[in-house]
Amino acid sequence: MKLSRRDKAADVESEAGPAVDDAVDDLASERKGRPTPKRRDSQGRRGPQSAPKTRKEAYARQKQLSKSQRKTTQPTAKTRTVAEQRAALRAGDPTALPRRDQGKTRKLARDYVDSKRMLSNYLLWLFPIMIVGIIIPTMQLIVLVVFLTLLVEWYIVGKRIRALALARFGEAQGGNMSIGFYAGSRAYLPRRWRLPGPQLERGDPI
Repeated sequence: MKLSRRDKAADVESEAGPAVDDAVDDLASERKGRPTPKRRDSQGRRGPQSAPKTRKEAYARQKQLSKSQRKTTQPTAKTRTVAEQRAALRAGDPTALPRRDQGKTRKLARDYVDSKRMLSNYLLWLFPIMIVGIIIPTMQLIVLVVFLTLLVEWYIVGKRIRALALARFGEAQGGNMSIGFYAGSRAYLPRRWRLPGPQLERGDPI
């Protein structure tokens, strides 16, 4: 039986294909100075996978796939216990910080609050007055004044911290009010309750 020209060309290409691939791989390995794995070895063979026939089989396959992915992405570092995590957080370990406390600007804000005296330090003492002010209409004006004073303080503190961050790092993490709110939410807590733990004493230079 005679073969057509098209069939002959296909046979020639199929026979020359592996040889051409090996020649390309050898040339690439010579350029890089190290052996390059063959394309057929690096890609491996993919066997056909049949679709799951039942919902139970699909769930088992998905569970096995997610389990294998967790193994490949699981960190090698030892998982901390709750006590170790809290100790690392109190010490200011960057690897233990939650997302809201990460960044140079947030670290600068914590140092600012820990080394300064602010009106927000007395916010816990003002809470009873604010609660009574909600009940007694005549004291609502006092509550409003206290609240506005705290907002002004947070804005001023946030502006100062942001200016320090720009001067030292060339960038700032957030605007004046967001930084000031972060500083104020730390300032009203007693020092022993603050997390991450204070790294400076009151009066220390930042």
